[in-house]
Amino acid sequence: MTIDTDLKEKLQALAFNVTDNFCYGCYRVVEGDFCPGCSSDDFMRHLDGVGVEYGTDWIIEHLIKEHCEAVNAEDEFEEMLNECYDTVKVGCCQWEAGYVMKELDPVTFRCGVSDYFANDDQYIEVDGEYYGVSDIENMVDELTD
Repeated sequence: MTIDTDLKEKLQALAFNVTDNFCYGCYRVVEGDFCPGCSSDDFMRHLDGVGVEYGTDWIIEHLIKEHCEAVNAEDEFEEMLNECYDTVKVGCCQWEAGYVMKELDPVTFRCGVSDYFANDDQYIEVDGEYYGVSDIENMVDELTD
């Protein structure tokens, strides 16, 4: 997951807003800066109904998967191939270029999908799915209001 600095900061702030401090030593949710049981300030993050873990990346990924819709990467890549290349003609038959590549060499097609989206800063990959940056920015705005 590669996110620009400004969006990353907004997502981290959102992750802290939607989670609670959790003291693993006392195994409880804590309000404030110190655990009343052990005085620790080394908190994990607790997301109700999801779990407990250190850091915020897991929360950010969860929020993206829950509130944003993944793009159909294969369909978008196939459509891009169809727009960029002529139809393939064999005898009296013809097929779209994207269809031909997908059917004749599926491994190369999947590699092309990965390369296409990995090099496009308008998408973010989370657990093998691609999400639009604009969709993620909208989610941040909606959840922070």
